Amino acid sequence: MELLFTKGNTGLVPASDEAREWLDKKKRGVAIMVEPREIRNGAFFRKWWALVKLGYEYWEGSAQTIEYKGHAVLPDFDRFRKDVIIMCGHYHPVVGIKEEVRIEPDSLRWSQMDEGTFEKLYEATIRVLLARVFNGKICPAWTEEQLREVAEKFLEFAA
Repeated sequence: MELLFTKGNTGLVPASDEAREWLDKKKRGVAIMVEPREIRNGAFFRKWWALVKLGYEYWEGSAQTIEYKGHAVLPDFDRFRKDVIIMCGHYHPVVGIKEEVRIEPDSLRWSQMDEGTFEKLYEATIRVLLARVFNGKICPAWTEEQLREVAEKFLEFAA
């Protein structure tokens, strides 16, 4: 598991919701081992993450709850994020024990995706969100410029 933290005035600060949720589950004073390494461009990653979260929040509000074998199936951010990555063309096929082929998203780990590939993912994410979420069906249609401006504002707020 890799979690993103930034250096703050009082120590390491969670830089993503996933890191925040993980850290919130830990008791105060517990020792945590860290393998330190700087990442390629943390601010750019946080901007991508905020963009995907924004898309999810709009999509989640309009998603219809469906039922599967008597259970309500609700929207899930992790699945949304993976689907966006796949729709951006960053995936690989795998085969399961039932011999069925599935498409899995490529890893965003710093060691797995270089800066150039991540930049392509970011650009593709803009296109996917404009086509699938900010298209006038789920919410008012946004232009590419508007979506980029919102992403920049999120980045400024997160900094």
